[in-house]
Amino acid sequence: MKILRLIRKGVYELYAILDGEVYRLSGMDPIEVLERYSEGKLERLGERVELDLESLLMSRDPGYKVAKPFDPVEVWGAGITYGAARARYVEEDVAVIRGVAIYALVYESDRPELFLKDSGGRRCVAHQDPIAVRSDSKWTLPEPELAVILGGGGKILGYTIANDVTARDIEAENPLYLPQAKIYNGCCSFGPYIVSRDEIKDPHSLKIEMRILRRGRTVFEGKTSTSMMRKRIDHILRYLFRDNTIPPGTLLMTGTGIVPGKDISLEEGDEVEINIEGIGTLINPVIRGKSI
Repeated sequence: MKILRLIRKGVYELYAILDGEVYRLSGMDPIEVLERYSEGKLERLGERVELDLESLLMSRDPGYKVAKPFDPVEVWGAGITYGAARARYVEEDVAVIRGVAIYALVYESDRPELFLKDSGGRRCVAHQDPIAVRSDSKWTLPEPELAVILGGGGKILGYTIANDVTARDIEAENPLYLPQAKIYNGCCSFGPYIVSRDEIKDPHSLKIEMRILRRGRTVFEGKTSTSMMRKRIDHILRYLFRDNTIPPGTLLMTGTGIVPGKDISLEEGDEVEINIEGIGTLINPVIRGKSI
């Protein structure tokens, strides 16, 4: 099952795609739908409708606005879970402990890097909404990531696409500046779909692709696979829940394996496209500075 949430005439409308059919889920919460579906207790999906959701995602029909597929209670991020991230970040030589760059130490360690990206989803945006470059950053990059939606007891309810936008120059200046590099208005996007857990047979075998377009021209493209993750999702979750109460309706981003170099930085007017196999494509324009 895929879940998509739209805004039509100022009202949220939730839709599900199952076996090629589209259903309107009136008055239902996305997390409740996923919980009940995962337990086999979703008796009916609601009214079947004739609506081409894929066309709506690309057409920017003024009658419909794509919303975040759910409102996360918390958004967490995991870092340095891929070898590509380790290799790129070690180049910055941000900090060295015992003669080894901190990013190399994190990559090799059992404990993953975890950080709270947002609370309440206020700094996160939906498909086609603008992500932002901080006004005091000269080198900001997108980070395409597989994200998991968590239910009660840490159960994985589904998957979506996330973009963990990061001010790399601020992060590289001093590791204690990481929160400012990671947490600001427009620092994250996710969606457009949630795909239920049963649709993804193996979350560690998904192709991820990203493009940065500038005035319609591709200035960067990269690809990876979740098979390249050194720290697997269940391992990250064990640490996330250790001595830490994580509420149902939390979004966890699992790290990036595509990290552009210093020759690329997001600029106002750019567009970022992220595709994850089996889930879809997340598209966001870029602006500089964003108020909410």
